[in-house]
Amino acid sequence: MTLSDYFDRIEGPVRTVTVYAPAPKPELVDWLEAAISVESVDYRSLPDATAASQSFLVVRQDGEFSAAIGLEAVREFLEPPIHEPWNGALGDVPHRRVIEVFDSTVWHALQRRQLLAVSRAIETRAWRVASGTLRVGFQRSSALEAMVPVYSRLAAESALDIAVYIDDEWDRPPIPGVTIHADSGDEIGSYWMLVFDGDGDELWTSGLLAKERDDGEFEGFWVDDTQLVARLERAIQESAG
Repeated sequence: MTLSDYFDRIEGPVRTVTVYAPAPKPELVDWLEAAISVESVDYRSLPDATAASQSFLVVRQDGEFSAAIGLEAVREFLEPPIHEPWNGALGDVPHRRVIEVFDSTVWHALQRRQLLAVSRAIETRAWRVASGTLRVGFQRSSALEAMVPVYSRLAAESALDIAVYIDDEWDRPPIPGVTIHADSGDEIGSYWMLVFDGDGDELWTSGLLAKERDDGEFEGFWVDDTQLVARLERAIQESAG
């Protein structure tokens, strides 16, 4: 299975989203309708006296309550702060709740900063476990070059097996502890991808796959399910040859 096969076959759970907020309807509702693949996004007006900070959304899966998220967390996800994997603050940022709840949901309009925030959440798992295999696609060598400080430290201060994939050449110095698979093919260059196997612990497995569109936005998803993560890892290896 290649990355394209994997991307085309992913199917998220049947979810609905209901936003509860004072009138007028927040613009965030329209953004959610356009950005995520769910059965429906509805708006319910709260009493006028309700503070905007008390606004929230409810996610239902297969008709049953799944989660509630404050709208401030969703708004933060629009322009999330970016923390290094070893920064303990990442565990407390509000937008992390969005990442946790919308696992396996297909997103139609992701920005680079949002994908970086999800990537950092996965890299933080790898940092905390400090062992296992982390596979990352950087599309182009320039993208990897910008992340050399992060991956140098991940490799130097853990027992992680780190493999990175790019579709062009790598003519910079080697990164100690990081295996670079250069000239990995067009599929690698078409996707933003990252997968961590949790070193065999299903509580820590996680993966991300997103495809860049012509307008510069991305369509994609992240998964925590162990089997889906393992299939994504195999798809990366097959696509890279």
